[in-house]
Amino acid sequence: MAYKDILVFLDDGKTNTDRMQCAFHLAKSHNAKLTGVALASLKPRFARVVDDKAIERMGIRLAESLTDNFQKAAADAELSVNTIIIYGNASASAQKMSHYARNFDLIILGQPKPGRDNFRRLQDFSQQVMIHSGRPILFMPYIGAKKIICEKAIIAWDGTPSVSRSVHDAIPLLVSMRQVYILVVQSKKQKESKKDVLVDGLAYHLEHHGINAKIRLINPGDNSVSSIIQNQISENNIDLLVMGGYGTPSFKQKVLGGVSKQLLTSMVVPVVMSH
Repeated sequence: MAYKDILVFLDDGKTNTDRMQCAFHLAKSHNAKLTGVALASLKPRFARVVDDKAIERMGIRLAESLTDNFQKAAADAELSVNTIIIYGNASASAQKMSHYARNFDLIILGQPKPGRDNFRRLQDFSQQVMIHSGRPILFMPYIGAKKIICEKAIIAWDGTPSVSRSVHDAIPLLVSMRQVYILVVQSKKQKESKKDVLVDGLAYHLEHHGINAKIRLINPGDNSVSSIIQNQISENNIDLLVMGGYGTPSFKQKVLGGVSKQLLTSMVVPVVMSH
């Protein structure tokens, strides 16, 4: 299995270079076609003007600059790439991005940075793309990635359809990992439901793809599930997290459950998530 079409989101954030380098590496290792996409209506990070027309012109120039720089960087990396500029307001651009994304194997997005002018816009944008595209998302943390070439991954497994979808969408990444862990946090809620998450079955299934995953069962005690996952990431020097994203496709409803939302807002490594 391999990704053959990859779409990477471009912006003027500090981690845009990390995102591009990750996309270049994946495109080369999977022999994939790579496309960069920018939003013409995104307000530049250092823009201090308030005039709507001026902001619109600056947004278009920024999108053109981002795609031009992406093409130049790709050429330096000996890659041939495509580019897309999406026009329209926040709602329209998220909808268009979701439509484009449906024809790609993997979407690479950046984690929105709290405090940035565009934080709410980009947060909503990411959620809408995850819900409506039907494609796996690789989120890159705004603090930057420890490694562009990931070697150790952890699967936050609870047996739900959403995380099963994420795991199977991430198999092209997992097969190249030096180590993969399947983490099951045995929470009180799970124990009360007496639900069998079939973790042994997952490990057996991954073996068929050449992935030798180790199972870790942890009782969280008084700790939250998200803090347990973060501790495991730190203790085992993990550089990729695979987890589920769930919700209903409505602008009025939250996309993420509690654990997913907490981990995405305090992301320390790249995260693969599917809905």
